[in-house]
Amino acid sequence: MEERLVLGICGSLRRGSLNAALLRLVPRVGSELTLAGEGLAGRLPLFNPDVENDEGSWPDSVRELRDLAARAQGLVIATPEYAHGPAGVTKNAIDWLVGSGGLVGKPTLLMSASPGQAGGMRAHAPLMPTLTLLGAVLVDCVVVSRAGSRVDERGEYDDPAVVERMRLAVAELEDALSYAEGRRASLPLGRLV
Repeated sequence: MEERLVLGICGSLRRGSLNAALLRLVPRVGSELTLAGEGLAGRLPLFNPDVENDEGSWPDSVRELRDLAARAQGLVIATPEYAHGPAGVTKNAIDWLVGSGGLVGKPTLLMSASPGQAGGMRAHAPLMPTLTLLGAVLVDCVVVSRAGSRVDERGEYDDPAVVERMRLAVAELEDALSYAEGRRASLPLGRLV
């Protein structure tokens, strides 16, 4: 199977991040994915339209993000929930992609993990309209509640239920990538929205 480049955005800067661990799980359960850019969102400056409008003044991290978005076949976002919304790091990364066209038609997996009962799902609601506006195609959403109790001593997910849920979500992402490429029509159109 052909490897596919997928841009990974982690909205957490925390050492031992449960959301970064979700991103690391993606290539473990997927057979066709190469994840790139996982730590990039934390290196981006705050979005500034004046800087965006002057490409010559873009920091290297912005160039790298936009280049990866243009080259990637898909997108995976892992964001914590803060105050019933996505982390500022997540929103900042997406803001830097608004004018790029880099998300148009890209299958996108949205996920979050939280030590709480809701699993960070309230972080997804504000992101969905923005991602849709940018042309991303949302294929699935994953939330992991009580995430701290589902990782091993190294901070990697070892809970069979989490691993299986992620396997299913990544399989749907891989199907959507194939569908988007026109290689096979195994995913009914209705499942892309």
